[in-house]
Amino acid sequence: MTDFDYSGLAEGLKEMPVPEYFMLGLKRLYVPQNLDEFLSTLVYGQRIFFNTEEENDFGVIIRVIDGYYYPQYSGKKWDADAALLIGKKVIHCAAKTIYPVAMHLVNLISEMADREKMLLHREPSKAELAAGIEKLNIFSELTALDFLRDAMKITVEEVLQTPYKECLVRFMLAKEVEDYKERYLEMLDVEVKQKMKKHN
Repeated sequence: MTDFDYSGLAEGLKEMPVPEYFMLGLKRLYVPQNLDEFLSTLVYGQRIFFNTEEENDFGVIIRVIDGYYYPQYSGKKWDADAALLIGKKVIHCAAKTIYPVAMHLVNLISEMADREKMLLHREPSKAELAAGIEKLNIFSELTALDFLRDAMKITVEEVLQTPYKECLVRFMLAKEVEDYKERYLEMLDVEVKQKMKKHN
């Protein structure tokens, strides 16, 4: 990857097949074949790590490889700071191998985000929009961490080590509860209006 010939990451690299395994340093690592395999070992801290934008393809490659493979490579719990250190190993991988693996992971991360949007997205009401709810978007990561911390009654550090799938279920439950409350209040409102009409 440090070779000048790869500095532009030629379009042809995108066409290279995704290997089932690849070498990172002296370790042979498995490449998840689908979203379920990808999510099966993911913790919430890794999910947050993927959210940071990178300026170029090299940064993206290093971030997704570091972010996904650090626990497998090191045999240790997720640690965002320590994960960045294995980037030194990533830059010595052959571009024809590491680029397809990284782009495959980018696609899986995109699938994960699409699934989250499908399961968790809710259009804000007119009242929420009028009140400026979009201003809270920049705090969404912090809000999510605080929610998980309070819901599971654990520390933020423990939240970061919690399996991603468990966190997703917590978010889904919270959304269902909020949707239920909203529907219930709408039904009560209709009922009150009907009773008022009767009495009038």
